[in-house]
Amino acid sequence: MTDTTRMIEQLSARAAPVRRMWSPMRRTLAWLLAASLVMAGMVLTHAQGADVARVLASPDATREWLAALLTGVLASYAVFQVSVPGRDPRWAWLPVPAALFWLASLGLGCMNEVARDGLAALAFRPGPMECLRAISMTSIPLGLVLLLMVRHAGVVRPRPTALLAMLSAAALSSSTVSLIHDGGESSLMVLIWHIGAVALLSLASLLLARRMFAWIGYSRHA
Repeated sequence: MTDTTRMIEQLSARAAPVRRMWSPMRRTLAWLLAASLVMAGMVLTHAQGADVARVLASPDATREWLAALLTGVLASYAVFQVSVPGRDPRWAWLPVPAALFWLASLGLGCMNEVARDGLAALAFRPGPMECLRAISMTSIPLGLVLLLMVRHAGVVRPRPTALLAMLSAAALSSSTVSLIHDGGESSLMVLIWHIGAVALLSLASLLLARRMFAWIGYSRHA
């Protein structure tokens, strides 16, 4: 008994203090700051002030941009909630209203363009595939950084955490790419390429959640 007590005392003396985890809001702000720097760099590199002003001069484009931005912000906050053991899993639904508003904004934009330009507004143009490439190249590394910040979720809720992380990164990337294009992209093309990219990346993250957490160093069996 004496040896056991001495061993416990020695282990207690050597134990390092455990740092308290930042609050979900504080971690969200930290990640959004990092993501904002990346997005600002994209805009400064690929667009001019006049281009951004021309895009935001359109009420439809402004509404779509704000909806995408809000979706990304709310999804990032939901990530830091659902990844913590004991937190209500219903936090995963937080970005859904914003995502629906985004879809509704794009739908309204399509109707306004049809009313203004006729059926020509529904013409399919493959050119905006560059948007899909830009969104993917930006959101994948950002999403992985976010997953690294919540890698403990690999043993808690890997699937919703991975889904929300990529949804956040992809929606923010989409909002940034929408400021870079030349302003000639219709709401229909945004709906197809931007929403398509976000949905594809989010679905892939959902399906590959455990593999991604294992790859960054914290698997379900860790």
